[in-house]
Amino acid sequence: MKSKLFNILRIVFVVTGLGCVASVLWAGYHYLHNDPRFNLKTITVSGLKHVDDSEILSRIQLKTEGNTNIFAVDMEDVRARVEQIEWVHDATVQRVLPDTVVIRVNERDPKGVARIHGHIVEFDDEAAILEPDALVLPAFPILVELDENNMETNRQKIAMYRKVVAELGGEEIQQIIVNSLFEVSILRKDDPLLVILGKEDFKARWDRYLKLKDMINADHKDAVRVDLRFRNKVVVSRQDDDGGGKVIWDGKKKSL
Repeated sequence: MKSKLFNILRIVFVVTGLGCVASVLWAGYHYLHNDPRFNLKTITVSGLKHVDDSEILSRIQLKTEGNTNIFAVDMEDVRARVEQIEWVHDATVQRVLPDTVVIRVNERDPKGVARIHGHIVEFDDEAAILEPDALVLPAFPILVELDENNMETNRQKIAMYRKVVAELGGEEIQQIIVNSLFEVSILRKDDPLLVILGKEDFKARWDRYLKLKDMINADHKDAVRVDLRFRNKVVVSRQDDDGGGKVIWDGKKKSL
Protein backbone atom coordinates (compact mmCIF):
# COMPACT_ATOMS: atom_id res chain seq x y z
CA MET A 1 0.00 0.00 0.00
CA LYS A 2 2.80 2.39 0.89
CA SER A 3 4.57 1.50 -2.34
CA LYS A 4 1.44 2.30 -4.37
CA LEU A 5 0.98 5.60 -2.56
CA PHE A 6 4.65 6.45 -3.13
CA ASN A 7 4.28 5.83 -6.85
CA ILE A 8 1.18 8.03 -7.00
CA LEU A 9 2.97 10.84 -5.16
CA ARG A 10 5.96 10.50 -7.45
CA ILE A 11 3.72 10.83 -10.51
CA VAL A 12 2.02 13.88 -8.97
CA PHE A 13 5.40 15.49 -8.28
CA VAL A 14 6.64 14.76 -11.81
CA VAL A 15 3.47 16.14 -13.42
CA THR A 16 3.58 19.19 -11.16
CA GLY A 17 7.25 19.72 -11.94
CA LEU A 18 6.67 19.44 -15.68
CA GLY A 19 3.80 21.86 -15.38
CA CYS A 20 6.03 24.34 -13.57
CA VAL A 21 8.75 23.98 -16.18
CA ALA A 22 6.22 24.46 -18.97
CA SER A 23 4.85 27.53 -17.23
CA VAL A 24 8.34 29.01 -16.86
CA LEU A 25 9.16 28.28 -20.49
CA TRP A 26 5.90 29.81 -21.67
CA ALA A 27 6.45 32.87 -19.50
CA GLY A 28 9.99 33.22 -20.91
CA TYR A 29 8.79 32.77 -24.47
CA HIS A 30 6.00 35.31 -23.97
CA TYR A 31 8.46 37.77 -22.43
CA LEU A 32 11.04 37.46 -25.21
CA HIS A 33 8.43 37.75 -27.97
CA ASN A 34 6.38 40.58 -26.50
CA ASP A 35 8.63 42.83 -24.44
CA PRO A 36 9.33 46.06 -26.42
CA ARG A 37 13.02 45.94 -25.56
CA PHE A 38 13.35 43.07 -28.07
CA ASN A 39 11.81 45.02 -30.93
CA LEU A 40 14.16 45.30 -33.91
CA LYS A 41 15.88 48.70 -33.89
CA THR A 42 19.18 48.23 -35.77
CA ILE A 43 20.37 46.33 -38.85
CA THR A 44 24.10 46.39 -39.56
CA VAL A 45 25.64 45.20 -42.84
CA SER A 46 29.38 44.63 -43.38
CA GLY A 47 31.62 43.33 -46.15
CA LEU A 48 30.16 45.49 -48.93
CA LYS A 49 32.20 46.83 -51.82
CA HIS A 50 30.16 46.29 -54.97
CA VAL A 51 26.71 46.15 -53.36
CA ASP A 52 25.05 49.15 -51.73
CA ASP A 53 23.60 48.59 -48.27
CA SER A 54 20.30 50.09 -49.45
CA GLU A 55 19.95 47.14 -51.84
CA ILE A 56 20.43 44.73 -48.94
CA LEU A 57 17.86 46.50 -46.79
CA SER A 58 15.38 46.68 -49.65
CA ARG A 59 15.79 42.96 -50.35
CA ILE A 60 15.29 41.71 -46.78
CA GLN A 61 12.23 43.94 -46.12
CA LEU A 62 12.74 44.36 -42.37
CA LYS A 63 11.48 47.44 -40.54
CA THR A 64 13.45 48.98 -37.69
CA GLU A 65 10.63 51.36 -36.85
CA GLY A 66 7.71 49.42 -35.47
CA ASN A 67 6.98 46.35 -33.44
CA THR A 68 9.01 43.70 -35.26
CA ASN A 69 10.22 41.31 -32.58
CA ILE A 70 13.81 40.23 -33.13
CA PHE A 71 12.92 36.59 -32.36
CA ALA A 72 10.24 36.68 -35.04
CA VAL A 73 12.82 37.46 -37.73
CA ASP A 74 13.55 34.39 -39.87
CA MET A 75 17.35 34.37 -40.06
CA GLU A 76 17.42 31.75 -42.80
CA ASP A 77 14.99 33.72 -44.95
CA VAL A 78 17.05 36.89 -44.52
CA ARG A 79 20.22 35.03 -45.52
CA ALA A 80 18.54 33.52 -48.59
CA ARG A 81 17.25 36.91 -49.71
CA VAL A 82 20.69 38.50 -49.40
CA GLU A 83 22.31 35.65 -51.35
CA GLN A 84 19.88 36.23 -54.24
CA ILE A 85 21.84 39.40 -55.10
CA GLU A 86 24.20 38.45 -57.92
CA TRP A 87 27.29 40.11 -56.41
CA VAL A 88 26.81 38.24 -53.10
CA HIS A 89 28.63 34.92 -52.83
CA ASP A 90 27.34 34.06 -49.35
CA ALA A 91 26.14 35.74 -46.18
CA THR A 92 25.76 35.08 -42.46
CA VAL A 93 22.95 36.56 -40.35
CA GLN A 94 22.92 36.77 -36.54
CA ARG A 95 20.79 38.22 -33.76
CA VAL A 96 22.59 40.45 -31.28
CA LEU A 97 20.34 40.99 -28.28
CA PRO A 98 18.39 42.90 -27.44
CA ASP A 99 17.49 44.62 -30.75
CA THR A 100 20.05 44.16 -33.56
CA VAL A 101 20.37 41.96 -36.65
CA VAL A 102 23.91 41.68 -38.03
CA ILE A 103 24.48 40.71 -41.68
CA ARG A 104 27.98 39.84 -42.88
CA VAL A 105 28.38 39.61 -46.65
CA ASN A 106 31.08 37.82 -48.63
CA GLU A 107 30.98 39.35 -52.10
CA ARG A 108 32.05 37.73 -55.33
CA ASP A 109 35.53 38.59 -56.55
CA PRO A 110 35.63 39.49 -60.27
CA LYS A 111 38.32 37.62 -62.20
CA GLY A 112 37.73 39.04 -65.66
CA VAL A 113 35.56 40.92 -68.12
CA ALA A 114 33.57 39.24 -70.87
CA ARG A 115 31.28 40.07 -73.75
CA ILE A 116 27.87 38.43 -74.17
CA HIS A 117 26.00 39.41 -77.33
CA GLY A 118 27.79 42.77 -77.34
CA HIS A 119 27.10 43.41 -73.65
CA ILE A 120 30.05 43.76 -71.25
CA VAL A 121 29.84 41.82 -67.99
CA GLU A 122 32.20 40.71 -65.27
CA PHE A 123 32.63 37.16 -63.99
CA ASP A 124 34.18 35.36 -61.04
CA ASP A 125 36.06 32.07 -60.84
CA GLU A 126 32.78 30.15 -60.47
CA ALA A 127 31.58 31.57 -63.82
CA ALA A 128 28.92 33.71 -62.16
CA ILE A 129 27.89 36.45 -64.60
CA LEU A 130 28.00 39.84 -62.88
CA GLU A 131 26.58 43.10 -64.16
CA PRO A 132 29.27 45.80 -63.90
CA ASP A 133 28.79 47.90 -60.79
CA ALA A 134 29.49 51.56 -60.11
CA LEU A 135 33.20 50.92 -59.62
CA VAL A 136 35.60 51.38 -62.51
CA LEU A 137 35.95 48.15 -64.47
CA PRO A 138 39.28 46.46 -63.76
CA ALA A 139 41.89 46.41 -66.52
CA PHE A 140 41.20 42.84 -67.58
CA PRO A 141 41.34 41.60 -71.17
CA ILE A 142 37.86 41.04 -72.60
CA LEU A 143 36.86 37.39 -72.93
CA VAL A 144 34.96 36.75 -76.17
CA GLU A 145 32.42 35.33 -75.83
CA LEU A 146 30.39 33.76 -73.03
CA ASP A 147 26.92 32.24 -73.22
CA GLU A 148 24.56 33.35 -70.47
CA ASN A 149 22.65 30.04 -70.78
CA ASN A 150 25.58 27.60 -70.71
CA MET A 151 27.34 27.63 -67.36
CA GLU A 152 29.52 24.57 -67.97
CA THR A 153 30.90 25.93 -71.25
CA ASN A 154 31.51 29.27 -69.56
CA ARG A 155 33.50 27.58 -66.79
CA GLN A 156 35.78 25.92 -69.33
CA LYS A 157 36.25 29.13 -71.30
CA ILE A 158 36.99 31.07 -68.12
CA ALA A 159 39.53 28.42 -67.09
CA MET A 160 41.34 28.90 -70.42
CA TYR A 161 41.13 32.68 -70.06
CA ARG A 162 42.65 32.61 -66.58
CA LYS A 163 45.40 30.26 -67.73
CA VAL A 164 46.32 32.68 -70.53
CA VAL A 165 46.33 35.68 -68.17
CA ALA A 166 48.41 33.76 -65.63
CA GLU A 167 51.01 32.82 -68.26
CA LEU A 168 51.12 36.01 -70.32
CA GLY A 169 49.79 38.73 -68.04
CA GLY A 170 46.86 40.85 -69.12
CA GLU A 171 48.33 44.32 -69.48
CA GLU A 172 48.99 44.26 -73.24
CA ILE A 173 46.14 41.95 -74.24
CA GLN A 174 42.91 43.53 -75.45
CA GLN A 175 40.81 40.44 -76.15
CA ILE A 176 41.04 36.73 -75.45
CA ILE A 177 38.84 34.68 -77.75
CA VAL A 178 37.96 31.11 -76.75
CA ASN A 179 36.08 29.21 -79.45
CA SER A 180 33.70 26.26 -79.13
CA LEU A 181 36.69 23.87 -79.18
CA PHE A 182 38.26 25.87 -76.31
CA GLU A 183 41.10 27.05 -78.54
CA VAL A 184 42.54 30.43 -77.61
CA SER A 185 43.19 33.41 -79.87
CA ILE A 186 44.50 36.81 -78.78
CA LEU A 187 44.16 40.37 -79.97
CA ARG A 188 46.89 42.61 -78.61
CA LYS A 189 46.41 46.30 -77.94
CA ASP A 190 47.36 48.41 -80.98
CA ASP A 191 48.00 45.24 -83.00
CA PRO A 192 45.47 44.22 -85.71
CA LEU A 193 46.72 40.66 -86.03
CA LEU A 194 44.70 37.83 -84.54
CA VAL A 195 47.18 35.46 -82.89
CA ILE A 196 45.92 31.87 -82.60
CA LEU A 197 47.56 29.99 -79.72
CA GLY A 198 45.44 26.84 -79.46
CA LYS A 199 44.97 25.01 -76.16
CA GLU A 200 48.43 24.81 -74.61
CA ASP A 201 52.01 26.15 -74.49
CA PHE A 202 50.69 29.70 -74.46
CA LYS A 203 53.91 31.32 -73.20
CA ALA A 204 56.20 29.54 -75.69
CA ARG A 205 53.90 30.23 -78.61
CA TRP A 206 53.41 33.87 -77.63
CA ASP A 207 57.18 34.39 -77.30
CA ARG A 208 57.61 32.88 -80.77
CA TYR A 209 55.10 35.35 -82.16
CA LEU A 210 56.82 38.32 -80.53
CA LYS A 211 60.15 37.29 -82.10
CA LEU A 212 58.54 37.13 -85.56
CA LYS A 213 56.23 40.13 -85.17
CA ASP A 214 58.47 42.77 -86.79
CA MET A 215 59.18 40.51 -89.76
CA ILE A 216 55.47 39.75 -90.19
CA ASN A 217 54.60 43.45 -90.11
CA ALA A 218 57.31 44.25 -92.65
CA ASP A 219 56.83 41.39 -95.11
CA HIS A 220 53.12 40.58 -94.73
CA LYS A 221 51.36 43.93 -94.43
CA ASP A 222 48.01 42.44 -95.51
CA ALA A 223 48.11 39.65 -92.89
CA VAL A 224 45.14 39.31 -90.52
CA ARG A 225 45.93 36.07 -88.66
CA VAL A 226 48.99 34.31 -87.27
CA ASP A 227 48.46 30.66 -86.40
CA LEU A 228 50.84 29.09 -83.87
CA ARG A 229 48.89 25.94 -83.06
CA PHE A 230 51.38 23.75 -84.94
CA ARG A 231 54.45 22.59 -83.06
CA ASN A 232 56.93 23.40 -85.83
CA LYS A 233 55.18 25.99 -87.98
CA VAL A 234 53.96 29.55 -87.93
CA VAL A 235 51.28 30.27 -90.53
CA VAL A 236 50.29 33.76 -91.66
CA SER A 237 46.93 34.26 -93.39
CA ARG A 238 45.36 37.11 -95.33
CA GLN A 239 41.68 38.01 -95.24
CA ASP A 240 41.00 36.20 -98.51
CA ASP A 241 43.27 33.19 -97.95
CA ASP A 242 41.50 29.95 -98.89
CA GLY A 243 44.57 27.75 -98.83
CA GLY A 244 45.24 27.96 -95.12
CA GLY A 245 47.82 30.72 -95.26
CA LYS A 246 51.56 30.86 -95.79
CA VAL A 247 54.16 29.12 -93.63
CA ILE A 248 56.71 31.75 -92.59
CA TRP A 249 58.61 29.70 -90.02
CA ASP A 250 59.34 25.98 -89.98
CA GLY A 251 61.10 24.66 -86.92
CA LYS A 252 62.00 21.38 -88.61
CA LYS A 253 63.85 23.14 -91.42
CA LYS A 254 65.32 25.67 -89.00
CA SER A 255 65.11 28.27 -91.81
CA LEU A 256 62.94 28.94 -94.84
